[in-house]
Amino acid sequence: MRMLFSGGPAAGHVLPLMPIADAARAAGIETAMLTSGDLAPLVAPMRLLPAGPNVEALLAEAARRTGADAAQPGPAAVELFAGVRPDLTYDEALRQAEEFAPDLVVCEESDFVAPMVATVLGVPWVAHGISGAVSGPLLDAMRDRLSEVYRSRSVTPAPRIALVDPYPDVLRPADDVPPGDRITLRPAANEHGSEQTPWQGVESDLPLALVTVGTSVLDDAALSTLASSVAAAGFTVVVTARADQLSADVDPRVHAVGWVPLAELLPTVDLVVTAGGTGTVLAVLAHGLPMVVRPFIADQPWNAARLADLGAGIVIEDPAEAGDAARRIVEDPKYREAARGAAAEMNAMNSPEEVLRQLLTLVGRSGE
Repeated sequence: MRMLFSGGPAAGHVLPLMPIADAARAAGIETAMLTSGDLAPLVAPMRLLPAGPNVEALLAEAARRTGADAAQPGPAAVELFAGVRPDLTYDEALRQAEEFAPDLVVCEESDFVAPMVATVLGVPWVAHGISGAVSGPLLDAMRDRLSEVYRSRSVTPAPRIALVDPYPDVLRPADDVPPGDRITLRPAANEHGSEQTPWQGVESDLPLALVTVGTSVLDDAALSTLASSVAAAGFTVVVTARADQLSADVDPRVHAVGWVPLAELLPTVDLVVTAGGTGTVLAVLAHGLPMVVRPFIADQPWNAARLADLGAGIVIEDPAEAGDAARRIVEDPKYREAARGAAAEMNAMNSPEEVLRQLLTLVGRSGE
């Protein structure tokens, strides 16, 4: 049995696939990840099949074609996912997949290369959610652009057999009805990544706050302001960044700890200040922790709004407001209560092992 996992060339697109991939490897299934070659350290020890340019090259090409920033929802993002990446990745991806000969393909939901590859190979494929529901007009635009790509290659798309979805109902708007082929997946904090820093812990009599803007936001000035604002409000702060990424005058109560996996950090902190990436939000919420969210790009504003509606966080616009928001969260128990209630609901979602079992049943390989 061979399972091929596939995602766009960014941490937020491939790391959500790793819990099922890890479960498959533990079950003795041969696995591989299909994405840009520079992500090999991120998914190790899983085998990586290199296909397509890295994210910087894709963003540059999308900007060249559209004259806009593809990091924000809009026409440039449509072209990035449904035009540029298939154009520049498909041929190499098909060659790699043919050599690997998978029995099942699992791809993140904005990867439009792997479903086309699976269709051509005659292999069943599964979509894997990496965010909440995309807005209708944006999704329609992606489908229209993708149909051009399929027609240009004379490929008739084959439907997926399931959607693996880690996005919990507690964060969904009331009118967001999950599809009938949905298999829930319990969110978990990421444990993968290159250049990991051992977590030594920080001793303090003050509340401990984690500040992280994830892997996609490259704004050291905003990160420094977030951390210093929280420290000035009476917290000890750990930041998942190198010391040279923070300003020289950052508050002395701020500790740059490098790249420590969330799985190690979250059990030790009292709250999290984040940009609102889906992986971080779900992992933090699964630990029952409230958040301060300053969104920057992509789906972060959507996640922030849903978290605020839930009552488990405060959304800010100015990074300098982070300290005041953090103080309000620790002084008002309603935020932590909302986060803990969400964690209890999320705990009832399927484990990676159960999801794997259901997928194998769908393709008639449950006996393995």
